[in-house]
Amino acid sequence: MTISPSPPTRRIDLGRPESWRDALTDAAAALGRGEVALLPAEGLYGYHVRADLPDALARLQAMKPRAVDRGWILLLAEPWLPASWGAPLEGRTAELAAAHWPGQLTIVVSAPPGLPLALQSSDRTVAVRCPGSDFLRALLAAVGAPLVSTSANRPGGPPPASLGACELEGVAFAVDGGTRSGLPSTLVRVDGSTVRVLRSGALKVEGEAP
Repeated sequence: MTISPSPPTRRIDLGRPESWRDALTDAAAALGRGEVALLPAEGLYGYHVRADLPDALARLQAMKPRAVDRGWILLLAEPWLPASWGAPLEGRTAELAAAHWPGQLTIVVSAPPGLPLALQSSDRTVAVRCPGSDFLRALLAAVGAPLVSTSANRPGGPPPASLGACELEGVAFAVDGGTRSGLPSTLVRVDGSTVRVLRSGALKVEGEAP
């Protein structure tokens, strides 16, 4: 499949849900075809594919190669893991999710039994977030599956806060939601009762350890 370096783009106002209708329809259709959609998140722009379509994940991996010791970030429509994965959030992880989801906190958890290996890191973990973006959650509900998300830059490049700063090659559809904050989500891992920050971001987590 040949994809134009200037993909079809919808401009929306993230504060006005009535402006989202066509963008949600077009983004869901592109994702359903296994294509890569470029979407605004809370602080950055990211590449997104459906987590349940292996060919889509392979396309994303080709666009932005990732070592096996780094998993992908999965976006969830609701603040809990899908029942089909067979493992609920527990303990301190569940407390963090209850306190900060939907929001800008990404949590590394043990990969549940039903999660495909391609979505896991080599240590059998996966990073998950229920996004604070109303637009993304509406899209997740429309798609009916979790999405894989990664910032829309080539490896080593600065994470983009605007559509104009994104790498567009390989993108089938884009949504322009204006300039974002430039801050990524905070990425943490929970070991027992200890919260370890793997990446500082927009959210300060109470009780975190450096």
